[in-house]
Amino acid sequence: MLKQLEDQDCQDWHAFTARRLVATEFRVAESDLIKPSRATADIAFARQVAMYLAHVIYSLSYGEVATAFQRERSTVAHACAVVEDARDDPEFEARVSKLEDRLQQLDDIRRLGQVKRRGRLAELLSEEVDNSPSV
Repeated sequence: MLKQLEDQDCQDWHAFTARRLVATEFRVAESDLIKPSRATADIAFARQVAMYLAHVIYSLSYGEVATAFQRERSTVAHACAVVEDARDDPEFEARVSKLEDRLQQLDDIRRLGQVKRRGRLAELLSEEVDNSPSV
């Protein structure tokens, strides 16, 4: 039971981290990424990127990502396909690669126990945004 709770906390952290970083990068409200209704194209695409990153970087299943984003499993599968296709664009590829690297760095920090609550994560994310040029 304890292992299951730890796994759920980790999945929640991964989904939260992907949402927060993508919301910051795409300049959309994080809350818009989990709203149950459809959204404008820019918000929908940011949500697709966040779902894709949660699946690819953190190896969350489509079902786990769907739960974290309040969506259906098939929606996550579609999002991953859309983002994979969009990666053919070199500019977008660079942007997603930057996000992948940052998420991996943040997960390394989490595993080392240096992030114990979301407040510290928000600080780390804002440092990244302040210190790096937007692609």
